[in-house]
Amino acid sequence: MNGSRLVHAELPIVPSPSGLPSQHIVTEHIGATSLFLGQQWLQPGDEVLRHTHPCEEAVMFLAGSGDATLDEETVAIVPGCSLFFPPGVVHGFRNTGTSTMHVLIVFPVPHFAETRMVEPASR
Repeated sequence: MNGSRLVHAELPIVPSPSGLPSQHIVTEHIGATSLFLGQQWLQPGDEVLRHTHPCEEAVMFLAGSGDATLDEETVAIVPGCSLFFPPGVVHGFRNTGTSTMHVLIVFPVPHFAETRMVEPASR
């Protein structure tokens, strides 16, 4: 296999475990064996509920502002920052700004990693 060109506009939008719109870009469906790349959008007031994964996760914030929790610590989110979550760290984030938050998501597995919700949805 020589690789793949992926046009985001042609890929489906699917709900995340928190019920927010997300897009799975690089996955096992295109031949990836050890990488997942996705993106997600949060409108003002939206929140990724606290959860854990059995593997590492990295997220990069391209737009929007808010705050995130890493276990018991709360940190600010701004465009141009990234967060790294080791396996088992309880984490979540929310858009406290006035514009759409755009997030890139990376896992070291070729699918959206197994997710254990810690905080129940209140929606």
